[in-house]
Amino acid sequence: MKPAGEVPHVGGVLTKPGEPYYELLRLWIAEGVKLDFDLVRERRSARLEAARTDMTEARPGDQITVETVIRPYRGERLVRQIPIRIPTSTSKGTLRILVSDGDTLDRMRRGTPMMNRGLGLAPTIALLNKERANDRVYVSLIESDPEAMVADKVMPTLPLSVMNVMENMRGTQDMVVLGESSVSEASTDSLDYVVSGAQMLTINIK
Repeated sequence: MKPAGEVPHVGGVLTKPGEPYYELLRLWIAEGVKLDFDLVRERRSARLEAARTDMTEARPGDQITVETVIRPYRGERLVRQIPIRIPTSTSKGTLRILVSDGDTLDRMRRGTPMMNRGLGLAPTIALLNKERANDRVYVSLIESDPEAMVADKVMPTLPLSVMNVMENMRGTQDMVVLGESSVSEASTDSLDYVVSGAQMLTINIK
């Protein structure tokens, strides 16, 4: 009731009855959503300070290592190496490497905010369950081939012929088309910090 402004509070009106976000919250409450959380009395945040690859050129099928430097709010820097293998299907040329927190990667893959897609409760929960943890750093290999998300299912690196067949679904709430695909992904283990930050690296595929 507070987000809808039906009960006075300092946060103001965040949504209104009938809006997708309001209906999503109402469905969650009606279905009996349960939350588990821990209270931490100290600030446990960190930011991605630097990232680099161990090579500037590679071939499809090679494994590369991305070295990351994470600076906690307090304390010494953390250095973590993240190995990731380049898919054998990767084309020659420049391959982009996104080094980021989980939220940045989720927003890039989602394309459209969930509250604007008008999905049902089950697909929305399925999407939420796929969201990345916020306590680690992710490495994603990005190619320029389009990918589509239909409800909570991702179809990466779609050929143009397939996209043409699916043309009538574009722009609907069920389907979101992204201009690039994440073809491989890896991450650190839990860092015990809420991590933020992102950097884009490149490597030449021979």
